[in-house]
Amino acid sequence: MKERYKIPAAVWICLFRDNENGVRQILLQLRQNTGYMDSMYDLAASGHVEPGESMMTTAIREAKEEIGININPQDLVFLTFVDGVKDGYHKAYFGVKQYTGEPKVMEPDKCKELHWFDLDTLPKNIIPYLRNVLANIAAGIPFDDDSFTQFQRLRQKSS
Repeated sequence: MKERYKIPAAVWICLFRDNENGVRQILLQLRQNTGYMDSMYDLAASGHVEPGESMMTTAIREAKEEIGININPQDLVFLTFVDGVKDGYHKAYFGVKQYTGEPKVMEPDKCKELHWFDLDTLPKNIIPYLRNVLANIAAGIPFDDDSFTQFQRLRQKSS
């Protein structure tokens, strides 16, 4: 039997809130000691899908492990999917309607800090492709490849 192409999958959790002035914010973590994009901000929780695990189950598990919050499956909201054409990972991004617990650093060896940022003033040291992901989410684009060609085409049409 022919061996089929297999691509690993990973998920990210997007935690949003409105601050006291009604400005939309997102929770980001400052990566450290991981060997990948250290000293850069990334979404607050993420992880690889394990064999036999769904993307939603992974999202719930990683949120608990990395930032100490509990999420019920019905409170996860699919936001966007990035096909891993270039980097070899399918990437799913989920929002959260509600959760219990307060986000905190649960893996201090990998995460230096958690910080809420206004969506219109993201830090300079954010993982570069994350700006495109957040733009896709804001534009309601549910699927793209990791060269973000769909977002670019839509942005050109609106110009």
